[in-house]
Amino acid sequence: MRSLLRRCAKCGAYTLRKDVCPKCGGPLEVPHPPKYSPEDKYQIYRIKMKVMAGKMPVKEETRLKILSS
Repeated sequence: MRSLLRRCAKCGAYTLRKDVCPKCGGPLEVPHPPKYSPEDKYQIYRIKMKVMAGKMPVKEETRLKILSS
């Protein structure tokens, strides 16, 4: 089943609309996380993106190892 609920990225309001937030006109996103799978093919890419964005605190040597692989 697909998710009908959307959340505004600007104000945090929930709505059933799919285009823009009815309160502030901001962009909408799906508030639910993706399904968990033990055979996660894209895990390394998510980790790299978090490290590059500075959202995942790691030691410098670990950071270099992650980004070089």
